Amino acid sequence: MSASKVFEFIMSWAAEDSHRGRLARAFQNNMGDDPQLQAQRMGLLSVYLEREAKRGLALV
Repeated sequence: MSASKVFEFIMSWAAEDSHRGRLARAFQNNMGDDPQLQAQRMGLLSVYLEREAKRGLALV
């Protein structure tokens, strides 16, 4: 899966009423306007992405 498709998949979580949804919205809106916070958010979102991959999501 291309990087743009992975990013699109992550941003699809923004519609969810969940922790990963709040993270995706915060990342999308650049809340706090802080590069360090954005990096931390992306790190947490990548953990959720890894969990999805382990559940059988075809990310390749």
